[in-house]
Amino acid sequence: MKNLNLWDVSIKNINLNGDDDSLFAYGHVEGNEKELYACSHNLIVRCFSENGVEKWTENLSELSSPDNKAVDITFLPLTGAVCVGLRNGELFTIGGSGESDLVGVCDSGIRAMQWSPDEELLVLVTKDMKSIVMSCTFDPIHEMELASQEFGEKQFITVGWGKKETQFHGSEGKKARVKAEVTADTQGVIDDTIKITWRGDSNLYAIGFNLDGLRRFKVFDREGHLQYTSEKQQGLESNLCWRPSGNVIATTQKLPEKYVIAFFEKNGLKHGGFDIPVNNTTIVEDVLWSSDSEIITLLCRDTDINIQKLLLFTMGNYHWYLKQELVFKDDKNISKILWGNDFAEANNKKLHVVLKNGKHVTYTWIWNVDHSKGRTEKDDAVVVVIDGKKLLLNGFRQTVVPPPMAALEINLEAVANSVHFVSHPCQDDANTFFVVTSDCKLLFYDQIQKFPLQYTLSRTIDLEVYNFPFQFYNWCWLSRDTVLCIKIDVCHTIIEYKMVDEKFVNQNEEILPTAVMRIECHPTDLSIAFLLLKNGDVLKYTKGGNIEPTEVSFGVPSPKFSVFCVEDDIQFIGLTHKGQLYLDDTEAMNNVSSFFVHTHFLLITTLQHMLLSTELSKAGINAIREYSLKNESAHIYKRKIERGAKLVIVVPNDTRTIFQMPRGNLETIQPRPLSLKIIGELLDSLKYHEAFDLMRKQRINLNLIFDHDPDRFVQNINVFLESIKNNSWLSLFLSDLENVNVTKTMYGSSYIDKKNRATEVSNKVQKVCELVRYSLSMRSDTDSRILPFLTSFVKTNTVEDLESALSLIKDLKKREESGSKLPVGSDEALKYLLYMVDVNNLFDVALGMYDFHLVLLVANKSQKDPKEYIPMLNELNEMKENYKRFSINKHLKRFDKAVRCLVECGEEKHEELKTFVKFHSLYREALSLFSPDSKIYKQISDDFGSYLKLKKQFVEAGLVYERGCNYDKAIDCYKEALEWELAINLAQAWPEESFKELCWDLINALKEEKRLKEALTILEQYYDNKEETIKFAIESGQYKAAIRHCTQFKKCVWREENLLPALLDDFQNLQELVQTNWSNFIRHRDRLRVVRENKKNNPVDLYDGSFANKDSDLYSDAGSTLASSSRGSSRSFRSSKNRRKHERKVASLKEGSQYEDVALVMALHSLVLSSFDLRPQVKEVNVTLCCFGKDKEAFVLQRNLDKLLKEMKDSFNEIWTDELVLEATNAVIAVQNVPDGGPAVIPQGIASLEPHVRIAPLIKEVSWKLDGLF
Repeated sequence: MKNLNLWDVSIKNINLNGDDDSLFAYGHVEGNEKELYACSHNLIVRCFSENGVEKWTENLSELSSPDNKAVDITFLPLTGAVCVGLRNGELFTIGGSGESDLVGVCDSGIRAMQWSPDEELLVLVTKDMKSIVMSCTFDPIHEMELASQEFGEKQFITVGWGKKETQFHGSEGKKARVKAEVTADTQGVIDDTIKITWRGDSNLYAIGFNLDGLRRFKVFDREGHLQYTSEKQQGLESNLCWRPSGNVIATTQKLPEKYVIAFFEKNGLKHGGFDIPVNNTTIVEDVLWSSDSEIITLLCRDTDINIQKLLLFTMGNYHWYLKQELVFKDDKNISKILWGNDFAEANNKKLHVVLKNGKHVTYTWIWNVDHSKGRTEKDDAVVVVIDGKKLLLNGFRQTVVPPPMAALEINLEAVANSVHFVSHPCQDDANTFFVVTSDCKLLFYDQIQKFPLQYTLSRTIDLEVYNFPFQFYNWCWLSRDTVLCIKIDVCHTIIEYKMVDEKFVNQNEEILPTAVMRIECHPTDLSIAFLLLKNGDVLKYTKGGNIEPTEVSFGVPSPKFSVFCVEDDIQFIGLTHKGQLYLDDTEAMNNVSSFFVHTHFLLITTLQHMLLSTELSKAGINAIREYSLKNESAHIYKRKIERGAKLVIVVPNDTRTIFQMPRGNLETIQPRPLSLKIIGELLDSLKYHEAFDLMRKQRINLNLIFDHDPDRFVQNINVFLESIKNNSWLSLFLSDLENVNVTKTMYGSSYIDKKNRATEVSNKVQKVCELVRYSLSMRSDTDSRILPFLTSFVKTNTVEDLESALSLIKDLKKREESGSKLPVGSDEALKYLLYMVDVNNLFDVALGMYDFHLVLLVANKSQKDPKEYIPMLNELNEMKENYKRFSINKHLKRFDKAVRCLVECGEEKHEELKTFVKFHSLYREALSLFSPDSKIYKQISDDFGSYLKLKKQFVEAGLVYERGCNYDKAIDCYKEALEWELAINLAQAWPEESFKELCWDLINALKEEKRLKEALTILEQYYDNKEETIKFAIESGQYKAAIRHCTQFKKCVWREENLLPALLDDFQNLQELVQTNWSNFIRHRDRLRVVRENKKNNPVDLYDGSFANKDSDLYSDAGSTLASSSRGSSRSFRSSKNRRKHERKVASLKEGSQYEDVALVMALHSLVLSSFDLRPQVKEVNVTLCCFGKDKEAFVLQRNLDKLLKEMKDSFNEIWTDELVLEATNAVIAVQNVPDGGPAVIPQGIASLEPHVRIAPLIKEVSWKLDGLF
């Protein structure tokens, strides 16, 4: 779908002194300077610079033998010299400043010579038909007779798979069985020209020559050994050129009825070709491939009128297109054509044409897709492909026709050179274009029919006579009556033409500072165009001839250039042939193969075979600028594409995106962001049918219809139902509903910049289904919308909704039986429902409605065996109504309803009820159906209490027993739960002895649970034993309560005899405990400091071998285990015995143990917590001591504990360092990251620390000091 467009043209004069028989070479010297070398017939070699200035001249006739002639001239970039071979056998090299040197002489003369592309080998053909291969130092390597009958080293071998006479020959028929003998044409003129051509990799070369009256060629390897000889073919000519990529050798062949380019494989067998569109008087003088192998160039001459033409062919999808025809009249005949091999410029498509009048014209070509430029639905995305005198048109909005076919072919009288669409299309001329032909005419075509595509010629305008082909180029259709173009003469000028009737009127000409590569129109202003110069600068051209510079400059020329608007700002985008994408004057990406500006999106293909698309917004453009750094963005959609695919066109205001593969075939995709954009616009305009159709075709989640704008959907539900008249579509929408907002999940990237149109809708499925049902019920066509009704019931998927669906079908059945004719019958509705719901589930739902007619209706439409359900239904029919319903609910496992039905059966079923309730643990449901005063209530309560007791839920069991008036069991349960208030409350009526026994049991149980204050309360309030109360208060350390009771019960003697001694003993014990904690803390802390320091300096020396892990054989190197010390994170163990043994060792405080530091941290943590827990007890003791006047003892105890706690707090940062926390956390993570299938890993060392031990203890402040007394 590409055309070969002219990107740049230059012309310069070179002084050949009237010599029209010169040889030429083109090359590059240091500094990327380009030079043209010419050798005249009298052996004068000239060097011309890039601008045509003669740099030096060297006369070889003074050094060579007389009557000599140049055979070949070649520039050798590696040495910077020019090599000239002469017919008499001399080989000269000329240095960069013009000094010549005779480097070799071939005694037998030279008929042809050619250097290899890598400049390492030179091939000569001598006058005595010998082939000589020489090195770059002109040393002979191999010599061989060219005219020998030998085929070559790769002689074909017949393996005996049948003769030609017995093979199938297809369309050629039986005549092909007879192999025709190819003989020489004795009447024709024998062409004895010798041609040498190299393959691009310099491994093979071919020599074409006349052998026994037929043109043949032989293929040699780089050592000069013959490999193949071509097959005999009639009509072959001397033209011979090996495609640089290496797959074919091109030559010309004259057949009786046609003139063709014939392709041969390296083995000499013919492999296809194509016809040359010339008349009988035209001959092909030369065949040449471009350096990138994409263009084959034919130099043709019409011998009758002496006009030369250059034909440029390219291949796509196995079809050869004639892309350009350059006509040179007799006064401007061509002397030489050369393709540049400069890889830094325009993909190697620079064609040098040297004319005999001394003009050197350079044409630079680029690939371009010529397409319509509209932005609305009126644009049919028309792409025009040039194929000689045919224009191949495709309208991609309607259809995609694979090349080389086309939706429309337009035949011309001359070859088309370029195609240009109107830049600012109106509603009716979006697809209008004009074509520039090789006979200097502009043909304007208007579209008259969209499908099938039809065009008509509306206007023909003759151009000025040019001095050379493409003197006028870079045409731009600025507006309906204004056309711009670039003209090159002495300088570059831009011409503004106005179309008046059937001719152009030159309105204005302006001189440009340099060559213009591309012209693009302003996106909105019909009077402005932008010119991209050769140096990358962008100029602004205003209608009337005003030229202004812009602030944008790419810095490099860009073959692909476009202008578009982003939120009313002009944005320039350019793509160089090296894959650099420029946005304004910033290089955004450097791996781009193509781009296209869509109505709403910018689409880009990369060399990594990815398609990127972003919305034409500032956020999207900024995301492209940052993509090369981040490679990810919420504003950029990415998807993989086929290798080498490039964008052809994206249908405006549509989703179809057309790619062309490297082979030439087309592929169409519909990128998701484009689809979502179009769908969003359709939904906003309430075009639900079009949006639904597009979403269905592209498999877009139909939840988007609602989630795009929930409020709008609810407000326009009737419009939606009116648009979606197809019941299948409406049912599909309902069945696709999910309680997920797709604008925040799968399609969130397309809604990232859009504000939330409404609050989040909870339980969306239920609400939408109810809304659709209600709206359908209010419509006049409700009877025809039964199927969506059923779908909405099924989608909500509750038993109640399925029952509603069956009720609806039942109503339809009744209406049918009454004689009504319905659009959707009950049978069809039931079949539809059975398609969505499992028949067994639907059967159970019908059975649960207690409607046996409905059950039979469902069963008859299913595949169920009547033997399965008829006996059951008959058995149920014989039961009473309530018991029948109980049996049905029991069968359906609806036990709560079954209990209700069984209760309604009366007292005669109470025994069965108790059994059923007990079996299914339905106590709560059963109790809610009876009065607490009833007998059955008490029986079920007793069973329920026993059930709860078995589950150790004593409080709940006690409450149930209490409700059932079973107080003794309730007290037992409260007693087990230590709910002593509830137990004592119910036991108030017990005998005194039994009550006191209960109280004593509760006191002992509370004492075991350390709930001493509650036990003391029972003793004080209910037990009525003063001595026991005081004694218990002293024993439990409740000294203040003991003082109170001594005074209350008038037992003052007990204060001195019992309370004070116990208090002093407790004081002494606390004093010793504080001292012990102090000494242990100081010892552990200091030891931890020493262990850490030693392990930091030399961890191996502190390791005690007696504590080595017995599983050290699991490790490849015991030394690594030693060095790891306590920093090891995990280890696998072979048995539980080893694991328990390891756990005992890991916390050892023995000096030198492997994990001593870990054990020290654990011990310190325990000491700190236990010491701080002493504060309430110390306060209790100190207060009581002060009551007895023991202030000194209280002060000593408080001071010692305070000193200990302060020392501990000050040491927190030293013990629990940041390194410890980080190391322990990493060790635990390492343990947890065990590969799947690996052995069980037990934490060891620092990884064994519990999370709360890894950090300093969290201490809650408590008021415990008596600062006012001391």
